[in-house]
Amino acid sequence: MLRPRPLKSQGDSFGSASLPGGAGGRSFGRNVTRRPTDQTPVVERALAAARRRPSAPGPLPRPVRNLVVVVLAGGAAVLAVCLGALAGEPLERADHVAVLAAGMLLAELFPLQIPGREEETSFSTAFSFALLFSHGVATTVVVATACLVVADIARRRVPVKLAYNTAQYAISWAAAGVVFTALAGAPDPGADEPLGDLWALVPAALAFAVVNGGLGSLPSALIASGPAWPQLRHSYGFNLTTIAVLLTLAPIVIVIAAEELWLVPLLFPLLGAIEIGSHQAVVNEARARLDPLTGAVTRRRLELALDRRLAQGEPPAVVVLDVVGFADVNDALGHRAGDAVLRAVAERLMQAAGRGEHVARVGGDAFAFVCDATSAEAVVARAEAALEPPVAVAGLAIEVRAVAGIARGPADGAETLLRQADVALRAAKAERSHWAVYDPAMSVDAADRLAIAPGLRRAISAGELVLHHQPKLDLRTGAIAGVEALVRWRRPGHGLLPPDAFIELAEQTGLIRPLTLWVLRAAVADQAAWARAGLTIPVAVNLSARALHASVVDEVAELQERAATTGGLELEVTESAAMEDPAHGLAVLERLAGLGVVLSVDDFGTGHSSLAYLERLPVTSLKIDRSFVIGLEGDTASHTIVSTTVELGHRLGLRVVAEGVEDGETLERLRGLGCDVAQGFGIAAPMPAAALPSWVRRQESAATSL
Repeated sequence: MLRPRPLKSQGDSFGSASLPGGAGGRSFGRNVTRRPTDQTPVVERALAAARRRPSAPGPLPRPVRNLVVVVLAGGAAVLAVCLGALAGEPLERADHVAVLAAGMLLAELFPLQIPGREEETSFSTAFSFALLFSHGVATTVVVATACLVVADIARRRVPVKLAYNTAQYAISWAAAGVVFTALAGAPDPGADEPLGDLWALVPAALAFAVVNGGLGSLPSALIASGPAWPQLRHSYGFNLTTIAVLLTLAPIVIVIAAEELWLVPLLFPLLGAIEIGSHQAVVNEARARLDPLTGAVTRRRLELALDRRLAQGEPPAVVVLDVVGFADVNDALGHRAGDAVLRAVAERLMQAAGRGEHVARVGGDAFAFVCDATSAEAVVARAEAALEPPVAVAGLAIEVRAVAGIARGPADGAETLLRQADVALRAAKAERSHWAVYDPAMSVDAADRLAIAPGLRRAISAGELVLHHQPKLDLRTGAIAGVEALVRWRRPGHGLLPPDAFIELAEQTGLIRPLTLWVLRAAVADQAAWARAGLTIPVAVNLSARALHASVVDEVAELQERAATTGGLELEVTESAAMEDPAHGLAVLERLAGLGVVLSVDDFGTGHSSLAYLERLPVTSLKIDRSFVIGLEGDTASHTIVSTTVELGHRLGLRVVAEGVEDGETLERLRGLGCDVAQGFGIAAPMPAAALPSWVRRQESAATSL
């Protein structure tokens, strides 16, 4: 029998519009009879959880209550008439009835699942029609309804569902029996069945499908407050198809029962094998659409759901959510702990997304879900709240944080909307925000970065990169304290590109190491040229987190031997780079310091390093980020941050450098705060290597004349 998909509103009292009986299903849905355990395969656990997920409680609409009353009254009348017809009459061929009833009951207890659909059917239809053919309406209504009641009680159906199912079943079989009797006459249980009347089962089955399908679909249509026809069309389509198949089994049961009744039970193992095969097909189909680890749907399943929404003209939104720091869990606790975290995250996101919304696992630690365009931010907020409690893994409380990207329809397809959400996710990570909403400008930037990636690889080896150097001024002596090497790309047809245009791309594409090695070699070569021109000056090079690698350290060891005689090499490491992997970062920095390389912390104040860790770093200076220096003139908060950082650096024995100095007033304020070194356009713009010696001589001449 059929159990159509659960309703998504009005509470569990009318949890499904499924149709009860043979080719029909339960009007109140199907309860899961086997509670899943931790040993149950995740696909089956996910299916079971989806089937038993309760709706929000709520009163039934008046039309539904009226329908229930009418159906219950009609079912009670039918049963009363049938029981009255059987009362006082001996049951002919009781063994025949008992065998067919056993087949009905077993089929009801073990329904046939349909791959790709939420409805179920049952082989009880065939046995019920066989009983109708041999014993008529009254016996069929009573026996078939009794089997249904026993099966529903075994499934712990709530009383109101059981009552509606019973009444619906009784009315449906009564309609089928009336049609069969009108066409073939009332059967004589004591005589042999005239097989020539088998054709009358076809219109009887049609009557059953019409009544059963209608009574099964009307509750859900009334609850949804929409037109009834879509629900009826769906129900009738499935009913008629399954009844047409199951009805072909009825003549086989009839003939076998008429000739050798004891052979009928031999059908039970065969039908059981079919039921097992259908269940396995459902599991296999679920595995194809569910992630085997988390139970979330696959990306393909999400795309199909999204395409359906777009085709219906609904304006959906897609949220792509990435778990931050998940790799650290795998590295520290192992993949089993990581899997446990992912399962917990998926379960919480399913709860946050809301009933009926698909949550998909679209990457190793990335999830996506579809929601209404107007509620995307609210869904993200719910997801953040759901992920806030720590996840208990291996006796530890793991903090889970996520970053999200949002893209709203309309769009030309699911793939486009998911791609836009991915772009927004990357933007949120770059901005260090919790979430970002897609903007078309993001795609322009992404497309441009993708277009220049092949060119950047070529530029490193083809001589298209150049270094410019920005001087640093010693605020105590007025002398030039050194320079910072800043790479530029002379991209054909696009002019001279600043580092902001391609450094992030280099990090994303794995080009940051060869790019860093090129900058180091070029900087030391420029320094040697200055030395030949009589200028001995330190040169600083930036190192990103991905450049803190053994191959870079080995290259620095060779370069430092040359740089030591021409002014020395200084490496600036960002605060976030040093903290990304503290143990590894500290080990690499200690190796570099052991080579005699001067180390400094760049962009101090924008990362998340602790003072205890900063004290352990083998650095000699820290550079205050330009965002604080630029606001120094009129911003009290920036003034406090800069003065506090200067004092902190001096207490730690470090030289303090301020970058982003744009004018003389800022320079004097820094001098007054005790800052050691300053750098910025207010002192000098980055310049080609060949221009530096003459610029330094002019600065020295000007200082001497003063």
